[in-house]
Amino acid sequence: MPSSNSWLQRHRNGAVFSFFAVVLVALVCTGVVAGTSYALRDSLAQSDEALNMAKGGAQRSLLFPDATSFEEQSAPAVEGLNSVYRADTGELVFDVTSGEGYAGDVELMVGINADGTVAGLQVVSSNETNGIGSNALTEDHFGTFAGMAATGVLTVEDAGSGETHVDAVSGATFTSRAVVDCLNIAFEAYAQMGGN
Repeated sequence: MPSSNSWLQRHRNGAVFSFFAVVLVALVCTGVVAGTSYALRDSLAQSDEALNMAKGGAQRSLLFPDATSFEEQSAPAVEGLNSVYRADTGELVFDVTSGEGYAGDVELMVGINADGTVAGLQVVSSNETNGIGSNALTEDHFGTFAGMAATGVLTVEDAGSGETHVDAVSGATFTSRAVVDCLNIAFEAYAQMGGN
């Protein structure tokens, strides 16, 4: 006498049934994740923007304390340039990275005043040796660039045609080069954006 078991009951332990069950569960999970991501896309974008502002906003505010907001600008294609922000007061902040440091990349924010002079620098990240390379990442050293026109090319070497020599910090030549490289990246981007 034939069994009254359905086909599903007879084959539910088989490999084909297992395969289709896994595929079905995967499709449902993918749909749920995609739907949630789509539904939350605006909230996620706002969250990313808030995180970005929190991450760099404090440093931008240190460069330009009178500014109440910063708006990201379309950045020119300059190697080492990460982003550009314009303050509501007209100044620009360039987030730049140089690979010239002794212990790897040095990332700085370079502030340029509305009149085209350097306002200041802020360290975003660095792995330079404390007490040696880090000596070139101090407010004292950064202060030597304040008020400098954001034009031309800086160098810690002997200045060639069209270059301006700046002093390196003793014992921190690699890091000094990285700082100068960051300034040069910012100056180039500034020029491409219509600056001096």
